[in-house]
Amino acid sequence: MAKEKKIKVKKPFYKRVWFWLIAGIVVISIASGGGEETTETASTEPKTETKQDKPKEEAKATTGKLNEPFKLGEVSFTVTGSTTAKNVGGEFGVNAQGTYLILDVIVKNESKEALTVDSSFFTLSSEGATYDADTSADIYANEAGKSFFLQEINPNLELKGKIVFDVTESVIADPEKALNVQTGFWGTETGIIKLK
Repeated sequence: MAKEKKIKVKKPFYKRVWFWLIAGIVVISIASGGGEETTETASTEPKTETKQDKPKEEAKATTGKLNEPFKLGEVSFTVTGSTTAKNVGGEFGVNAQGTYLILDVIVKNESKEALTVDSSFFTLSSEGATYDADTSADIYANEAGKSFFLQEINPNLELKGKIVFDVTESVIADPEKALNVQTGFWGTETGIIKLK
């Protein structure tokens, strides 16, 4: 008995699943990206500037000074001084990659509710660059329970501690360096404290 050869008939490409998937994706892409473009006709009349045409002025950043309480919303920040070090915590502490800039900071809660403060609320700016606080060095630089790591401050109380930044010598020497502060995790209110 001779075996019958089965001839496999290929489906046309337009009857295949992959063809309709690609076609659907293309149609959806065109439909979602399609918007009508409008062109303005040139006018011979001179254009007069209205209030709506003027660019909005950027909100000026609130700025504080060294050794002066700086009120930002219902929180008061005071930078009372700074020191530098290559190591914090001694033999069992941590060493800086560059040099540690250690800022003495007081945060006072002037609201009616408890406030949570974290070292991430502080950044240092110098020569167009922004530096985050070194959270591991903060732990060694502060006394037990005095770091700014997720500390809660009740109304009308203050927290004193140190914020540590690992930076280069040029940042430490920069007379324009500033501490950027914010009042919450999402930076609802921000300000700058000049460190000179």
